[in-house]
Amino acid sequence: MGFKKAVELTKEIRKVKGVISIFSPGVAASKTLKDVDLVVFYSNKTESSVKNVEELVAGKLCVKHIDLDELKKDAELKSAMSGEGVLLHGKAVDMTAEGSRLKSRMILSYDTTKMNQNDRNKLNRALYGGISTYRKDGKRIVKEYPGLVERVHAEKLGKGVLMVDRFNSSMIIQTFKSFSAQWREIPVWTY
Repeated sequence: MGFKKAVELTKEIRKVKGVISIFSPGVAASKTLKDVDLVVFYSNKTESSVKNVEELVAGKLCVKHIDLDELKKDAELKSAMSGEGVLLHGKAVDMTAEGSRLKSRMILSYDTTKMNQNDRNKLNRALYGGISTYRKDGKRIVKEYPGLVERVHAEKLGKGVLMVDRFNSSMIIQTFKSFSAQWREIPVWTY
């Protein structure tokens, strides 16, 4: 069904005992809410309240019924609800990172196109490490040097894009500054 039908049914669903909020997830919802037309949030989810909502909907819409306990336990559902969508009734549910397994991370995108080739190579070695080969007593010795990305357990998301724990981001940012690279910081929460 459509959004218009969801709005019409919301007028009746909000009268059901225990319903706090109703929202439509939107077209860009995550896998958790992909085929869901309405999410009904209850203060106290009971069988009778769920049954009453299902009778009102009568198969016209796909409804996801949740309460606070379910929301606390499911990080993917929590992130799906905090994304795109339209609140049709009630108040938005405030969610905090306390008690959840969310991690404070930083996405760092950097650009080296305006740097000279020598500085670009130095930055690359500082971030990703390098290999040194030399001869000692007639033997060829290869030594690997770890880079900053490996030491702080950063993840390379793509060309010029790293994700790192927020408390380790300052080390990488300082490296960007020392080589005069351009960068952008995007704070995120991940699970």
